[in-house]
Amino acid sequence: MKANQKHSARHPARQEEASLAARWVRPVLIGAIAGILCCLLALLLGAAIMAAQDIPQMAVTPMAVIAAAFGAFAGGLIAARVAGERGILYGALCGAVLYLLVMIAGFAVLKDIRGVYALVKLAVMVGCGAVGGIVGVNFRKR
Repeated sequence: MKANQKHSARHPARQEEASLAARWVRPVLIGAIAGILCCLLALLLGAAIMAAQDIPQMAVTPMAVIAAAFGAFAGGLIAARVAGERGILYGALCGAVLYLLVMIAGFAVLKDIRGVYALVKLAVMVGCGAVGGIVGVNFRKR
């Protein structure tokens, strides 16, 4: 018997905890990476539209929220597809992780976060992530 097999045989609870954490972290991490990429693409599209058209300054915040919602939906969908179960939970977790990343990035750049805007963005991103998770877990493979 190899050394790592002996170790895991002596501590099955520790191995079970590690696999439980990996089972939860892996889908959320993959979904968050995909969500970040989708959000960036949506932001680039929005920037291109703003450069080509005369868009009022008031439209910037809603466009940013829409991009974040799109990223959270896509991330939740992919997280649920990877997990294959509990779509609403994996999607909501992915949306929450993306929200934290967006808020950290926003605070690093702006140094100021408005309370109502932060709460709206939290609700939108967690909600869209959860909906994406529901869609992802119910999406049939062909």
